[in-house]
Amino acid sequence: MPTILALLPNVYWCYNNPSAPKSVQDFNISLRKFTDYNNVKNRIEFDDYLEFWGKSNNYINEIKLQMQKEEYTKLLSIYRKICTMITNAYQTNVPTVLVCYDKKTLEIGLGLWLYFFNQTAGLSFDNVLKMMALKVVGNLGMSDSLKRFFMLLNANANANANANTNTNTNA
Repeated sequence: MPTILALLPNVYWCYNNPSAPKSVQDFNISLRKFTDYNNVKNRIEFDDYLEFWGKSNNYINEIKLQMQKEEYTKLLSIYRKICTMITNAYQTNVPTVLVCYDKKTLEIGLGLWLYFFNQTAGLSFDNVLKMMALKVVGNLGMSDSLKRFFMLLNANANANANANTNTNTNA
Protein backbone atom coordinates (compact mmCIF):
# COMPACT_ATOMS: atom_id res chain seq x y z
CA MET A 1 0.00 0.00 0.00
CA PRO A 2 1.25 3.52 -0.70
CA THR A 3 2.02 5.77 2.24
CA ILE A 4 -0.92 8.07 2.93
CA LEU A 5 -0.70 10.90 5.45
CA ALA A 6 -3.51 13.19 6.59
CA LEU A 7 -1.71 16.52 6.88
CA LEU A 8 -4.90 18.53 7.26
CA PRO A 9 -8.46 17.36 7.81
CA ASN A 10 -9.61 15.83 4.49
CA VAL A 11 -6.29 16.70 2.79
CA TYR A 12 -4.01 13.73 2.24
CA TRP A 13 -0.55 13.21 0.83
CA CYS A 14 -0.03 9.88 -0.89
CA TYR A 15 3.42 8.78 -1.99
CA ASN A 16 5.37 5.74 -3.00
CA ASN A 17 7.64 5.07 -0.03
CA PRO A 18 11.21 4.80 -1.38
CA SER A 19 12.08 2.42 1.47
CA ALA A 20 9.40 -0.05 0.29
CA PRO A 21 8.36 0.98 -3.27
CA LYS A 22 5.26 -0.45 -4.93
CA SER A 23 4.69 -1.10 -8.60
CA VAL A 24 2.59 1.45 -10.47
CA GLN A 25 -0.28 -1.03 -10.71
CA ASP A 26 -0.26 -1.89 -6.97
CA PHE A 27 0.10 1.77 -6.08
CA ASN A 28 -2.87 2.79 -8.24
CA ILE A 29 -5.09 -0.04 -6.99
CA SER A 30 -4.42 0.89 -3.35
CA LEU A 31 -4.89 4.57 -4.09
CA ARG A 32 -8.21 3.90 -5.84
CA LYS A 33 -9.43 1.88 -2.84
CA PHE A 34 -8.43 4.70 -0.50
CA THR A 35 -10.09 7.41 -2.59
CA ASP A 36 -13.29 5.37 -2.97
CA TYR A 37 -13.46 4.57 0.75
CA ASN A 38 -12.77 8.18 1.80
CA ASN A 39 -14.94 9.73 -0.93
CA VAL A 40 -12.02 11.80 -2.22
CA LYS A 41 -13.23 14.32 -4.78
CA ASN A 42 -9.97 15.96 -5.88
CA ARG A 43 -6.77 14.24 -6.88
CA ILE A 44 -3.65 16.29 -7.65
CA GLU A 45 -0.96 14.31 -9.47
CA PHE A 46 2.47 15.83 -8.86
CA ASP A 47 4.10 13.65 -11.52
CA ASP A 48 2.01 15.41 -14.19
CA TYR A 49 3.19 18.91 -13.22
CA LEU A 50 6.88 18.39 -12.67
CA GLU A 51 8.49 17.02 -15.81
CA PHE A 52 10.71 20.14 -15.98
CA TRP A 53 12.31 19.58 -12.55
CA GLY A 54 15.97 18.60 -12.54
CA LYS A 55 16.60 18.89 -16.27
CA SER A 56 19.20 21.59 -15.61
CA ASN A 57 21.50 18.96 -14.06
CA ASN A 58 22.35 17.74 -17.57
CA TYR A 59 23.97 21.00 -18.70
CA ILE A 60 27.16 23.00 -18.18
CA ASN A 61 27.25 25.73 -15.55
CA GLU A 62 26.17 28.78 -17.59
CA ILE A 63 23.20 27.00 -19.10
CA LYS A 64 22.51 25.14 -15.86
CA LEU A 65 22.20 28.33 -13.81
CA GLN A 66 19.70 29.88 -16.22
CA MET A 67 17.68 26.65 -16.38
CA GLN A 68 17.67 26.36 -12.57
CA LYS A 69 16.34 29.89 -12.33
CA GLU A 70 13.49 28.92 -14.66
CA GLU A 71 12.88 25.69 -12.73
CA TYR A 72 12.66 27.62 -9.45
CA THR A 73 10.23 30.13 -10.96
CA LYS A 74 8.01 27.35 -12.32
CA LEU A 75 8.17 25.43 -9.05
CA LEU A 76 7.20 28.48 -7.01
CA SER A 77 4.25 29.09 -9.33
CA ILE A 78 3.13 25.47 -8.99
CA TYR A 79 3.52 25.60 -5.20
CA ARG A 80 1.38 28.73 -5.04
CA LYS A 81 -1.36 27.20 -7.19
CA ILE A 82 -1.42 23.93 -5.28
CA CYS A 83 -1.40 25.75 -1.93
CA THR A 84 -4.47 27.67 -3.07
CA MET A 85 -6.10 24.36 -4.02
CA ILE A 86 -5.20 22.85 -0.63
CA THR A 87 -6.57 25.87 1.23
CA ASN A 88 -9.81 25.74 -0.76
CA ALA A 89 -10.17 22.00 -0.17
CA TYR A 90 -9.61 22.48 3.54
CA GLN A 91 -12.00 25.44 3.87
CA THR A 92 -14.76 23.78 1.84
CA ASN A 93 -14.19 20.36 3.45
CA VAL A 94 -13.68 18.65 0.07
CA PRO A 95 -11.55 15.50 0.45
CA THR A 96 -8.38 15.92 -1.61
CA VAL A 97 -5.33 13.75 -2.16
CA LEU A 98 -1.95 14.91 -3.48
CA VAL A 99 -0.18 12.02 -5.20
CA CYS A 100 3.56 11.47 -5.76
CA TYR A 101 4.62 8.22 -7.38
CA ASP A 102 7.93 9.08 -9.02
CA LYS A 103 10.91 9.38 -6.66
CA LYS A 104 11.83 12.72 -8.28
CA THR A 105 8.44 14.23 -7.42
CA LEU A 106 8.51 12.87 -3.89
CA GLU A 107 11.01 15.53 -2.81
CA ILE A 108 8.81 18.15 -4.46
CA GLY A 109 5.85 16.85 -2.46
CA LEU A 110 7.82 17.21 0.75
CA GLY A 111 8.86 20.67 -0.39
CA LEU A 112 5.22 21.58 -1.02
CA TRP A 113 4.37 20.90 2.60
CA LEU A 114 7.39 22.92 3.75
CA TYR A 115 6.19 25.80 1.61
CA PHE A 116 2.52 25.40 2.58
CA PHE A 117 3.05 25.41 6.35
CA ASN A 118 5.61 28.21 6.07
CA GLN A 119 3.22 30.40 4.08
CA THR A 120 -0.07 29.59 5.78
CA ALA A 121 1.03 29.05 9.39
CA GLY A 122 4.14 31.22 9.41
CA LEU A 123 6.31 28.32 10.61
CA SER A 124 10.01 28.47 9.82
CA PHE A 125 11.31 25.90 7.36
CA ASP A 126 13.28 24.26 10.18
CA ASN A 127 10.16 23.86 12.32
CA VAL A 128 8.18 22.44 9.42
CA LEU A 129 10.97 19.94 8.76
CA LYS A 130 10.87 18.85 12.40
CA MET A 131 7.09 18.49 12.26
CA MET A 132 7.21 16.53 9.01
CA ALA A 133 9.90 14.22 10.41
CA LEU A 134 7.33 13.07 12.98
CA LYS A 135 4.76 12.17 10.32
CA VAL A 136 6.69 11.02 7.27
CA VAL A 137 7.22 7.31 6.75
CA GLY A 138 10.32 6.21 4.86
CA ASN A 139 13.61 7.81 4.06
CA LEU A 140 12.70 11.03 2.26
CA GLY A 141 15.35 13.51 1.33
CA MET A 142 15.79 16.69 -0.62
CA SER A 143 18.22 17.27 -3.44
CA ASP A 144 20.76 20.07 -3.30
CA SER A 145 18.72 21.89 -5.91
CA LEU A 146 15.56 21.87 -3.76
CA LYS A 147 17.55 22.88 -0.68
CA ARG A 148 18.95 25.81 -2.70
CA PHE A 149 15.40 26.73 -3.75
CA PHE A 150 14.35 26.98 -0.10
CA MET A 151 17.49 28.87 0.89
CA LEU A 152 16.68 31.45 -1.79
CA LEU A 153 13.05 31.68 -0.62
CA ASN A 154 14.19 32.14 2.96
CA ALA A 155 16.76 34.77 1.96
CA ASN A 156 14.12 36.67 -0.05
CA ALA A 157 11.67 36.52 2.86
CA ASN A 158 14.32 37.81 5.27
CA ALA A 159 15.30 40.60 2.87
CA ASN A 160 11.66 41.63 2.47
CA ALA A 161 11.14 41.56 6.26
CA ASN A 162 14.23 43.73 6.78
CA ALA A 163 13.09 46.15 4.09
CA ASN A 164 9.66 46.45 5.73
CA THR A 165 11.24 46.99 9.15
CA ASN A 166 13.51 49.74 7.77
CA THR A 167 10.61 51.55 6.08
CA ASN A 168 8.49 51.30 9.24
CA THR A 169 11.24 52.72 11.48
CA ASN A 170 11.95 55.55 9.04
CA ALA A 171 8.31 56.59 8.81
